[in-house]
Amino acid sequence: MKKVTLLVLLTMITVVAGCSTYWYRETSSFQECKQARAECCNELLKRTDLRNVIGQYEVDFMANCMMEKGYTLVTPDELPLDVKREEPEAALKWRAHGVAGALK
Repeated sequence: MKKVTLLVLLTMITVVAGCSTYWYRETSSFQECKQARAECCNELLKRTDLRNVIGQYEVDFMANCMMEKGYTLVTPDELPLDVKREEPEAALKWRAHGVAGALK
């Protein structure tokens, strides 16, 4: 429960600040991070219809799934300089997070 509260607080701060955040795990490559996000998205698609506006359930589900895989949300300043970064889709930028990982 504390992780969810922390994640909600971090998300709110990010939205207010207007800066991008990235899913990142120090031991993962960029491709591994993209794969983890794709797996979470596939699990989400089993539970909801994304043709509608993305709501809080979808945001929370993706956050929980990525956290269970060991990823954390970080700001650009927290990322090492040598990692590859990918911004979220422009249409989802205010609700979604980018991915980042090492070039292995």
